[in-house]
Amino acid sequence: MMIAYPAGDICCELKENKILTLVIENQHVFYSIISDIQTQLDGNSGEFVLSENYTPLDMRKNTELISQLIPFTVNQKDLVTKLYGYIKKKAVNENMYQPTQELIAKISDYLYQLTEDEENELIVTVPEDISGILKAFDLRFDDNDMSLSEKLLEYMISSNEFKAKKLFIVINLRSYLTDNQAEQLFKSVLLKKLQLICIESAEHKRLGNEEVIIIDNDMCVI
Repeated sequence: MMIAYPAGDICCELKENKILTLVIENQHVFYSIISDIQTQLDGNSGEFVLSENYTPLDMRKNTELISQLIPFTVNQKDLVTKLYGYIKKKAVNENMYQPTQELIAKISDYLYQLTEDEENELIVTVPEDISGILKAFDLRFDDNDMSLSEKLLEYMISSNEFKAKKLFIVINLRSYLTDNQAEQLFKSVLLKKLQLICIESAEHKRLGNEEVIIIDNDMCVI
């Protein structure tokens, strides 16, 4: 996989054993690149190019931009929606169809018993699937005791699985993690064969599993 941004004279290949970090010291270029990525994720055209085998990829289908790290939760709305969709399909497969129908029938019977002696006219609508049950029990990813780096890793793994995202771009990650935390996160990301680009506004200590490209204030690529 490769990225290119002609306006910043950036063109590089993402390596399997390194996390790519773009340090953009020029504020205008920093803003322009992030804005360009977000513009494409919103469905518009842009100059930042993501490609594989020299074929441009649709940014919306393949890329996740993470610009807010505080607060950060694994339970992003679109990811939880994908989780629910997956569980709903699993609930009607050959192994779970009968237990699912039995559960819905038991809940329906319970509600009928609970309301049958009421003087008011009441109705119980039997659901077509288990969506309501999932929401009632607040099914979600458990990230309560996770550090920021653990949340990010869990989010990337889950997004890759449920949303088929190939590339994650995180803004100013190193400002929130110690060097050791960042190195351990990068190690885990590489082991899981995830693709990650860090875009930083300032240079930090270079890590062993990191490739750093710097665009300085004069827009020179170092």
